Amino acid sequence: MKLRQRLGTIGIMIAMLFLILYCEKKHGKGEPLPDYSSYSAPLAPEWVRNGVLYEIYIRAFTPEGTFRAAIKRLDALQELGVNILWLMPIYPIGEKGRKGTLGSPYSVKDFRKINPEFGTEADFRAFVQAAHQRGMKVILDMVPNHGANDNILMADHPDWFMRDEAGNFTREVADWSDITDFNYDHPDMRRYMQETMQYWIREFGIDGYRCDVAGMVPLDFWEETLPMLRKLKPTIYLLAEWEDPKLLRAGFHSDYDWTLFHLLKDIRKKKKRTAEAVQLVFEKDSRYPQNALPMRFLENHDEPRSLKTFGPAAIEAYASFIFSLPGLPLIYAGQEIGETVRPSLFEKFTIHWQEGDTALFRMYQRLIQWRKQHAVLRNGEFIPLGVATFKGSVGAFLRRNDRELALVITNLWPDFAEKVVVTLPEPLKNSLATLQLYRVDHPEERLSLSEMVFDEFPPFTTWIYVGTHH
Repeated sequence: MKLRQRLGTIGIMIAMLFLILYCEKKHGKGEPLPDYSSYSAPLAPEWVRNGVLYEIYIRAFTPEGTFRAAIKRLDALQELGVNILWLMPIYPIGEKGRKGTLGSPYSVKDFRKINPEFGTEADFRAFVQAAHQRGMKVILDMVPNHGANDNILMADHPDWFMRDEAGNFTREVADWSDITDFNYDHPDMRRYMQETMQYWIREFGIDGYRCDVAGMVPLDFWEETLPMLRKLKPTIYLLAEWEDPKLLRAGFHSDYDWTLFHLLKDIRKKKKRTAEAVQLVFEKDSRYPQNALPMRFLENHDEPRSLKTFGPAAIEAYASFIFSLPGLPLIYAGQEIGETVRPSLFEKFTIHWQEGDTALFRMYQRLIQWRKQHAVLRNGEFIPLGVATFKGSVGAFLRRNDRELALVITNLWPDFAEKVVVTLPEPLKNSLATLQLYRVDHPEERLSLSEMVFDEFPPFTTWIYVGTHH
């Protein structure tokens, strides 16, 4: 998570430096990243702040594509170490304008029923119970912006849906031809969606929501609805599929860090520098609402598989970088075993578990273990460090809390970096320069913060050093 214990003079000095650097960098749609640091997002529950999110598409998760079959895979997820299971939409799918053979789970016919393809209500209850018995939480994908073209509400409440000038049902995104947008000008429609989100909490004991295209829903709906959900379930977790600090101010705990994801892809292509990724994380940490918990990822169901995007040689360096950052890391089912095929939303596909890369599984398992073992990787301050190297191919930062210090040095480029010099900010030199750290994957390797000079730094390498301080 993002700690909001300010760095005092250290933070001011670093902030001034990076804000100057940032003045030429744009965020989002050509606008500078707005400063929302004077606002607060709700503090996420401890199980979220200390957790790892795991995305599941029930259809693709097992050959059967059912809740009952998915229960049999929960032990493997427990072994991996994830504790938050995000289920993509589990509702019946519309038929009018359906895409593909089976249709998209985001084309919802009935928001208060279970897709029979996945099982029954009893099967879903059994899945939630089995997850809870293993110490895992379950969040549902809610689709508040639109319904299927034959959503059950259309017959009795056609005014709850958007119409064009000719009176035809319509949508904002033309390509989403299997859905129709809701009309949020209608108060009864709003109440229906609020009651629906409460329904799944009351009836099935789910632990939160990932809200699809949350930024396309009016902000005042979230400002009214999210406090209702927190009152019903104080430990709820709320993730917005969007990237906008206003949604966090409205009551979400997390949004997507799409900007970092796209920057990492550019770094992999050598269009951007590793140091820019460190700068971006610091900028967001400094300017987002207090308590914000950005969701950070290398893949999700909307993007190609990370092993294809970043390549086998680079995947460990990029994953280690993600898992050393503030926020909430995401794994999309199959990512942990190197699945290279992105499941279709519209057809049957099964993740190739039997052909999975066990070494990659152990790598993600190890990263999760490190994050659990060292609280500083979850909740430490984020302090970018100066790095002198060729073309900015290496970046470095500190994570610090009351007891631990972590140093992360990363080269996300395919080239060796020669003569790399990492420097501490002046205010930290006296107090930390003599501190000895050990590398988490090679505990015998020690490093002093006063001697951070490397003759060369290997390509696609992220090293994490940790130590205790007083």
